[in-house]
Amino acid sequence: MSVNKQTVWLVTMLSIMVVLSAYYIVTGPVEPVRQAAKQVDPEGDVDVNIKPIHQPASANSTKDKLNKKDQDDYFVGYQLQRSTLRQKMVEEYMKVLTNPDASEKELQEANAKIEELMKVDNAETVLEELIRKEGYRDAVVVSNSPHVDVVVQTEHLSRKQVVGLISLVKQHLNVSPLNVSVAYRK
Repeated sequence: MSVNKQTVWLVTMLSIMVVLSAYYIVTGPVEPVRQAAKQVDPEGDVDVNIKPIHQPASANSTKDKLNKKDQDDYFVGYQLQRSTLRQKMVEEYMKVLTNPDASEKELQEANAKIEELMKVDNAETVLEELIRKEGYRDAVVVSNSPHVDVVVQTEHLSRKQVVGLISLVKQHLNVSPLNVSVAYRK
């Protein structure tokens, strides 16, 4: 019965991956325009340059409603894209685990990598929730060891808020502030 649940889970994840891949192809990658931690001096000050990722142009209330939906879709899409990429990686490791010719060392490595991916995924999810509790409407955290990208949904991001987000990431993901990029979207 366990194999059947795993098969259903794997097929579900593959389906999500296909949908997210299509979404990614349509929307394209988003590059954060703000590198929040460029220099850290001995006192711990952070030199930040704050710019929004996207400035929506709105002419009337209908466009405002559409822009809000686009903003919500952006964060959901980004999270789904991240999950899809992780599932592709898990799929590759699952191939090793299900390969009857795989050596014990390969099996251990694949299992360790799957566990690490799940650990990182969980940490990102927890961090996104903590950021939302800080008062942001939505957030996406993408960890590409050793670099971490954070995108928050807010109208404006102050230097103090950027430093707070970098500190939160540093505390929960144990990364250098120089390896954290923070961006915002309205």
